[in-house]
Amino acid sequence: MLALLAAFVMCANPLIAQTRTCRLLYPDRPQDAPKTAYLFDGTKSHRVTLPSMNLSEVIELPAGELTLAMTAVEIADAKLLPPAAPQLKIPEKVADIYIIVSTDSNRAELPIQMEWVDASDDVLQKGQTVWRNFTQDRIIAKLGVADLSLDPLNVKVSAAPAPASGYFNASFTYQIGGGGEPRPITEQSWWHDANCKHLGLVMGTEGKLPTIKFYRDFRLVSEESSKKENP
Repeated sequence: MLALLAAFVMCANPLIAQTRTCRLLYPDRPQDAPKTAYLFDGTKSHRVTLPSMNLSEVIELPAGELTLAMTAVEIADAKLLPPAAPQLKIPEKVADIYIIVSTDSNRAELPIQMEWVDASDDVLQKGQTVWRNFTQDRIIAKLGVADLSLDPLNVKVSAAPAPASGYFNASFTYQIGGGGEPRPITEQSWWHDANCKHLGLVMGTEGKLPTIKFYRDFRLVSEESSKKENP
């Protein structure tokens, strides 16, 4: 009875805050690109890695509407932010994000740009995958028991490929320019983790087949617990 009452109070009280986080990824990072940088959240700089093969460490962010900026050096005051620093505006209602980093050679100090994908619990649940298509092609996939039709330059969440953790068959085709006969990309056996969220990317490869990249958002128990505790 006490447990039910506590659960009701937590659900009914909108003032109870939870930890807000982000993770970063630089999927097509060139060899000479920076491997670390600083993410400034308006009051604090977080030293972050920019990995290409997996998601970065979990970074805790303050609540409310945010403007995030990436810098080459640590700063402690928004007034010192370089004018050309890449920035992201994050709405207050978005609780968790994946930040996807790409190269922008027009930025001399830190030649990157950023975009974010919503990974909040009300958008992306454990077992599901949020997909970002960077190509002009439509992607059609069979992911275990789930189907995916991903429009060009779009974002979409796919259902869990299986009800429990285990291997599943992932088959991808694409329609050039978003139409026409589907053409095969790849068919693989992938591991599904029912206890993790996932990020999927479709990348262009200069006239070749689109490249499919898939990342598991594995978090330690301590990282998961921190999201459920009050700051």
